Amino acid sequence: MRHFQPYARRYFGQIILGPQPINWIRKHRSFASREWLESQVRYGQWTREPDKRDHYRIYVNIIERIKPIKILIKIEHRGTHILVYHTHVLRQKK
Repeated sequence: MRHFQPYARRYFGQIILGPQPINWIRKHRSFASREWLESQVRYGQWTREPDKRDHYRIYVNIIERIKPIKILIKIEHRGTHILVYHTHVLRQKK
């Protein structure tokens, strides 16, 4: 079993948001915006998805109200740009 370590990247190219992340931002306006999502992609820690070339996950922890929230951002690094194709709030285990 392979284990991929996350590593911080600095990406300054073009970022394109797919329809699902745009919809997700509308539902989570209290902390999420287009600029927030792009900054997470530009400066976050990317973890390579197993068995998928050029696909990465970014995990973000934020404090919303009282409880911390963990957010998953899935991206695909294409040659000339990055496509953000999925964002999701992960449930916290109790």
